[in-house]
Amino acid sequence: MKKIYVDGLGLVEGHFSGVGQYILGILRGMDQLIDDAKYEALPVPEVVVIIPRDTVKKFKKFGFKHIGYKKFPLPFRYMAALWHRNWLPPIDLWCGRGIYIFPRFVDMRLAFSPSAGLVIFDLSYELHRQYSDEINAKFLSSGVRRSIKKTKKVIAISEYSRKELIEFYGIDKNKVIVATPATDPKLFYRRGGDEIDEVKRKYGIEGNYILALSNLEPRKNFSTLIEAYCRLPKSITDKTALLLVGVSGWKTDELFKDILKRVGSGYNIIRPAKYVLDNDRPAIISGAKMLVYPSHYEGFGMPPLEALACGLPVICADNSSLPEVVGSAAELISSNDTDALVVKMMNYLDNIDELTKKSIIDGPKQAEKFSWMKSAETILEAIKDVK
Repeated sequence: MKKIYVDGLGLVEGHFSGVGQYILGILRGMDQLIDDAKYEALPVPEVVVIIPRDTVKKFKKFGFKHIGYKKFPLPFRYMAALWHRNWLPPIDLWCGRGIYIFPRFVDMRLAFSPSAGLVIFDLSYELHRQYSDEINAKFLSSGVRRSIKKTKKVIAISEYSRKELIEFYGIDKNKVIVATPATDPKLFYRRGGDEIDEVKRKYGIEGNYILALSNLEPRKNFSTLIEAYCRLPKSITDKTALLLVGVSGWKTDELFKDILKRVGSGYNIIRPAKYVLDNDRPAIISGAKMLVYPSHYEGFGMPPLEALACGLPVICADNSSLPEVVGSAAELISSNDTDALVVKMMNYLDNIDELTKKSIIDGPKQAEKFSWMKSAETILEAIKDVK
């Protein structure tokens, strides 16, 4: 069977981003598919992840059963810098002949092997540049165009993103497939009160809270959420905090000035005492009153899906891929309609017990529609005929 190489830089980088989560999910899906195939004595591909020499220990912690690794002879810092400048030598000169998957928008150079799959998560760097880091946007704008020309398949993470990619780049629709993210049902399920209390103590969180979960960057529209929260009656905000969970991104100076001003005026806007670990996220979600996600644009939208998997009521923006992700299990609003968001939040809080009971049933059902194994199978099927 074929040898498949996967660029693993996004898997082992210091800050585990949404891209890293996607790579991990797809690899775990492939790992399970290979395990099932071996049990039935079926032929399986050899999947090898390319990682820098100083990240082997981190890679091994993921505990893959059938996914191997190839150690590149440079530390992460230098390998990532060379990739970002397109200065890496052809990667197959080191790793060998095979078919290559590049799951981070931009490929690596190859001498004699095909690029079988290129994952493009969204087009924010082209269509919503005002929300992007300018240096990264320029890198992606040129790098993605170059990479699309060389790859056999383009992998989108939602039907909405697939449509955007086909229209914007003029790609043959048969070249673009969809392999969505998913939640891990072994991790994302509703947690009990004792576990919630323990995790809240760990991160210095007290009392009730409305949850905002994502990186702090302009596209996520925290400014509208904060404005809507501060319009709620003071009797509510005094008892129910707005908890912001996520690392700081770019173009956040004005946002943090606004937060400090609101906190100085007595509004109950809080952040965890430290970075929230992945294993603790389900308890943080389960302990919230609701998740509010008024993002301006998403290629998929993992936080709403994670919240639904945990049975949490969700208010979500009605744009881009988000309706596709949440289905009928969440309330949708325009990301620019602060008044509507205030009304929805008030309605949720007034009916929170009934809404929670409904979400405990409807949320996991919606989350189950997305599967890492199914997405991994889609990718393997799409590249199986690549020579």
